[in-house]
Amino acid sequence: MKKSTNQRLLWCAVAFVLVSLLAGCGGSTPPPRVEGDAATHLAQAREYLKATQIPEAIGEFQAVLRLDPKSVEGHFGLGNAYFQQGSLDEAAAEFLKALELDPNNVDAASNLGAVYYQQGLFDKAETEFGRALRLRPNDADIHYNLGATYVQQSKLDAGIAEFMETLRLDPNLARAHFGLGNAYKLQGKKQQAIESLEKFLTMNDDAQLKQVTESLLTELRSR
Repeated sequence: MKKSTNQRLLWCAVAFVLVSLLAGCGGSTPPPRVEGDAATHLAQAREYLKATQIPEAIGEFQAVLRLDPKSVEGHFGLGNAYFQQGSLDEAAAEFLKALELDPNNVDAASNLGAVYYQQGLFDKAETEFGRALRLRPNDADIHYNLGATYVQQSKLDAGIAEFMETLRLDPNLARAHFGLGNAYKLQGKKQQAIESLEKFLTMNDDAQLKQVTESLLTELRSR
């Protein structure tokens, strides 16, 4: 599965347990330097982003765009940095600029969907995940995100279909079983929900998610 060098946001749209991306991202954004060429600043921006030095990454991506305003990777990377800082409006604006310059940029469309999801704009998130899947129909992560978006809109059958497609494409994507369990629970399908959540427990190694899942299973079994 193709990954962007600017850290594609894979499942930030998870519907049930959101992982905070804000730790260690405080401080003001330094003014961008304009010395050197765009490629040098882009390389430095990637290193800062990889090291979770978000203000510094923002400054370098801004320097890239001062030197090359039509840099798709510059806008995309700046969008990712803003996302990790929690500046969702700014992140959306940068992903939109990347898509204006490159309408076939799958990762920009997918990440824009993730931003809209976290903003609670589920209809817009659905549109962007749909656009991403038209460009990359066999991406399990995007199918998962679309499924989570459907569930948030109470389109449970559509959400279940997307989670099933996720597992067809990547049987090892544990969170799809978690998504199925929650969707079945909302439909009142107790046994299917229990089976999906139990399957998730056999594949998941995150202690916090394990605790959440065990609580859901306790609730279902007590009914």
